[in-house]
Amino acid sequence: MRFLLTIFLILTITYANDLKNSKSPYLLQHKDNPVNWMEWGNKAFKKAKRENKLIFLSIGYSTCHWCHVMARESFSQKDVAKVLNKNYISIKVDRERRSDIDSYYQLGYRIVNGRGGGWPLSVILLPNRKPIYFATYMPKDILIETLNNVATMDRVELNRVGTNIENAIKKRQNSKLPSAKIPHNLAKRALVGFKSIYDKKYKGFSHAPKFPQPSSIDALLNIYELTGNKEALNMATAILEAMAKGGIYDQIEGGFFRYSVDAKWEIPHFEKMLYTNAELISLYSKAYKITKKPLFAKVVKETISNIENRFNKNGLYYSASNADSKNEDGIEQEGYYFVYEYQKALDYLLKSGIDKKRAKAALKYFGIEQMGNFEGGDYSNPTLNGKINNFSKERKLLLNLRETKEYPFIDKKINTAWNALYIKALFDAGYIDKKFTKMAINRANNLLKLFYKNDKLYHQTLLPNKPTQNGLLEDYSFVANMLITAYETTLDSRYLTLFNKVVKKSVKLFYTNGSWYANSKGKMRVKSSLEDSGYKSPSALMVENILLDIAIAGEYKLLNVVKNTLKSNAIYLKETPHYYATFLNSALMFKEGLYVVKGKKSGLLNLKFKIRYPYIYKEAQDYKNYQICGLQSCFATLKSLKDIDKSLRKIIYDKMK
Repeated sequence: MRFLLTIFLILTITYANDLKNSKSPYLLQHKDNPVNWMEWGNKAFKKAKRENKLIFLSIGYSTCHWCHVMARESFSQKDVAKVLNKNYISIKVDRERRSDIDSYYQLGYRIVNGRGGGWPLSVILLPNRKPIYFATYMPKDILIETLNNVATMDRVELNRVGTNIENAIKKRQNSKLPSAKIPHNLAKRALVGFKSIYDKKYKGFSHAPKFPQPSSIDALLNIYELTGNKEALNMATAILEAMAKGGIYDQIEGGFFRYSVDAKWEIPHFEKMLYTNAELISLYSKAYKITKKPLFAKVVKETISNIENRFNKNGLYYSASNADSKNEDGIEQEGYYFVYEYQKALDYLLKSGIDKKRAKAALKYFGIEQMGNFEGGDYSNPTLNGKINNFSKERKLLLNLRETKEYPFIDKKINTAWNALYIKALFDAGYIDKKFTKMAINRANNLLKLFYKNDKLYHQTLLPNKPTQNGLLEDYSFVANMLITAYETTLDSRYLTLFNKVVKKSVKLFYTNGSWYANSKGKMRVKSSLEDSGYKSPSALMVENILLDIAIAGEYKLLNVVKNTLKSNAIYLKETPHYYATFLNSALMFKEGLYVVKGKKSGLLNLKFKIRYPYIYKEAQDYKNYQICGLQSCFATLKSLKDIDKSLRKIIYDKMK
């Protein structure tokens, strides 16, 4: 009997490594791998030193397609596990949980390979954590060969390599940029840069793969409002229209996919990220405010509806959904949930009572073609063809057909920074529908209640667990920006008070001598890039936050932080400002000037600015009259709200002369 029980246990044994108790959805995806994965931390580091083993570091995230491929091909396989478990201490890192670690090793990859990296990021470290080898995705055979080769190399030589790489990373981190001055014609120079990379045929920037780059489009709108240059506006709106009608936008249930694999915005990589949709909601809301184009309002409403339906959890939001979902054979297939077979779609509409002529017209409108446009022509990814049409019933039926499939995996991690981006977007969308403002107020309170404790922000959690990870710069920067947007919308002094606290704490934790760091002081402190990446640069946005803190909350002591950041990094604005869109915006705000209208709350709440200028704000004060002020001084005192626009025009246009 005991023998049979032993045999049964052997036959039914499942692997369970150290990731089984993780609070990260990505790490939990690897808990049953035969690889003896460990989390990043002292336990793993001490084990590596004690056993004198190299470290294999794998960095990815839960909705990363090639991370899943490498997991299936390699990390689920016993022969790979055998090599790793024998010669290495294997560590898994969720880049969305520890973006600071990812940034550090992505910099190492760039230095060693001369180009940007990506995910999964594969790094081999010495027991003392000096990096000696960098790669991204590796097929199984190459991975095994690499692991075996490095494990047998001379440790003295490896230590020399590791020291050289570590020194190169430190040198890059501490290097001073060439001195430069911010050009006086910054907006014009940036516009020339944007035009040089603009895709005139299909719209957007660069070719395939093509990302939305909302910060760049936002910069074009700001340049238009500053200069009146219609080229900037036309470029921005053309891109927004192309995306709204393309396959990067989910035409059936709303929301944007992460990027397009082609230049035409037709075939997306089917991940949906909270941060992508948050930034685009803000952008389309702003574009609607300027142009009043119905398409832009439609996109905002549909995208919010999609995020609320798929990502909302008790008034906060999950992080992302996967590109892959299970097909009829139970195999993960990219885009399977989202695409359509023409005949199946037509038959479904006909069975649902739609007239054949109208059914075909609806499928044509949604770009669901007989030839298909995805996976060798078998499937179609919906796009919008022609003018906006009323196929709402057919659209709902196509959604019902889609929902007969299994929805992709959702990463249920609640990320502070990304939630703050989305809540700010809800405040911005309040211009289109006031119900979004009410939602935003509720969500902001939920976020602060969960993640802000004793003047300290936390980074993320997996509910129902309480957050324990200290906040990163991106958390502080995006929460601060959410708070000032909340204040500008409601003029509730609680938001302004908290905004001021968060900004000052950010400077204390993350700023040193003109440089911003992604994390607070520690062994692996890494600089925060001023270049926008997957979303806007937290350090660049913090410059804007500080300018608003000075102008609205009166925190004048922080002015030198702004000046030093701009001075230390002015070379970017001189040479390639279009590649630093958020930093460009902050520099334009400082250079061109921001204006604050101060006065009674009751009057300011109903004040709608008619002047087209991107940097005008409000501050509730118990003044008898109204004042128009800049960063450090006031320009005018007015008795009536009616005179504010006229006075602003004179102040702004006189300065431009």
